[in-house]
Amino acid sequence: MRKATIIKLIIAAKVTVVGCVALAATMSIPQAKPAETPPAKAASGLPVERIMLGGESFDLEVAATEQSIAKGLSKRTEIPKNTGMVFVFPAGNERFFWMIDCFVDIDIAYLASDGTVVSVYTMKKEAPRQDGESNATYESRLKRYNSGPGVQFAIETPAGTNDALKIKPGVKIPIDRKRLLGHLNQNRTVPPPR
Repeated sequence: MRKATIIKLIIAAKVTVVGCVALAATMSIPQAKPAETPPAKAASGLPVERIMLGGESFDLEVAATEQSIAKGLSKRTEIPKNTGMVFVFPAGNERFFWMIDCFVDIDIAYLASDGTVVSVYTMKKEAPRQDGESNATYESRLKRYNSGPGVQFAIETPAGTNDALKIKPGVKIPIDRKRLLGHLNQNRTVPPPR
């Protein structure tokens, strides 16, 4: 009798396990949404790269030409959350940015070629150009934000991003240097030297 009881218990356990497996197979298990790919180009016409900053994904417009670097985010009335611009330079040097024709405060992080943050600022919007004010006078009154030496990239994001995500000197931003530098080659008007 004892053997029969044990056999009944084993059969009941098998039925229960099979029932649980069948129930699990019919249950809807939420799946993680696949990461959306960034748009190939922003409304500005610039290419877009997705870069992780402080654990958050940012879709950054790529400024890799003299014209796009000079324009930057000027004349924007807002910079949506998790967007901004990455500036790509051919080599590491000291850089100076300013807030020419900028209507909103902007955070900037200057990066060395390996993605290490060299310096950060919250750049404040400046008083707009006055009627009759010459370009030279206007530009001379704008604050310059010095990067320090060895900067190959700069990332501009909405004001407050650097503090919120603890982006500060010494932090390493995971960048694909080769991919970013590829934007320089896409914009060349003369063939590279051989």
